[in-house]
Amino acid sequence: MTEERQAIVKKNGQAAAAMISAMIGILSLAVSHVFSLLSKESSNLMQEVGKTWIPGAEGIGPYSGKETFMLIGWFSSWLILYFVLRNRDVKLSHYGITFMIGVGISTLLVWAPFLDLLK
Repeated sequence: MTEERQAIVKKNGQAAAAMISAMIGILSLAVSHVFSLLSKESSNLMQEVGKTWIPGAEGIGPYSGKETFMLIGWFSSWLILYFVLRNRDVKLSHYGITFMIGVGISTLLVWAPFLDLLK
């Protein structure tokens, strides 16, 4: 490659960081959902977490806490991964496969027939 062509090539680590952090956010939502189904105390804990910063969280119940954990998981992982991967040229296919596996696991964790097996 010529020097001009190399200057045009962009690093794709930022895209990988965005993909993986979105997957981590979705996974944290699914895990917190399973956690809230385990007992009434954990469901109440989820609601209390959400009530700390979401106005009217009493109306949506424990979902407010689940959303809080999702936002924490997404933002903190994005912040870390962004600074780790921002100047790298990575193979996006590996990150894409990881993303799809994580989304598949998340979907499985919120799917009612699968949750009945966990109970």
